[in-house]
Amino acid sequence: MKKLLAAALLTAPLLALASPVNLLSNGSFEATPQGAGTWSRQSTLPGWVVAANQAELRNDVAGKASQGVNYLELDVDNNSLISQTISTLLGQWYELSFDYSNRSGVAVSSNGLGWSFGGASGLAPVLAYNGSSGNQWSHFSILVQATGTSSTLSLWATGTSDSLGSSLDNVSLNTPGGSSASTAVPEPQSLALMLAGLAGMLFVSRRRRA
Repeated sequence: MKKLLAAALLTAPLLALASPVNLLSNGSFEATPQGAGTWSRQSTLPGWVVAANQAELRNDVAGKASQGVNYLELDVDNNSLISQTISTLLGQWYELSFDYSNRSGVAVSSNGLGWSFGGASGLAPVLAYNGSSGNQWSHFSILVQATGTSSTLSLWATGTSDSLGSSLDNVSLNTPGGSSASTAVPEPQSLALMLAGLAGMLFVSRRRRA
């Protein structure tokens, strides 16, 4: 029984550390307080550079977030863009992912998101008309390769520039398989589990000696 307990305590922190680490800051846009049922124009967002056309931060307005409570729209009065630059390993592959939804009751042609990272760029797949009363989230994921020791991720609205566009949330960039890049730091809960596991092993060892 003690051996099983020791093995479990040892395995738990290792599994936690294997979880993907998001290399982006404020990927779900939660760093800016936004009251429930409200929205605001943002010219700055923690971790992100916001283009001159601003970004629209929403909390339970025209739909709910896919993660947390906030989400973003990049067509305020006109199509806009956000970007974030991080340290990368030359030649390293990364997994870029985000959640997006067509705006409810808005033509497909008014929606759409584009992305770029390093030397790669593309468009998120076109989604069907959203006839619901809120967001219908889809998950986009793609492997991208760093072409330098510093790489910029950009995301922008691609539909008709008419103040009605796609919703964006849960933006993530990590290395496939959960390994972290040189700039990644284990999350606090992972460190806590590791310390708890070590403490448990020490406790079992002392009981044996006693």
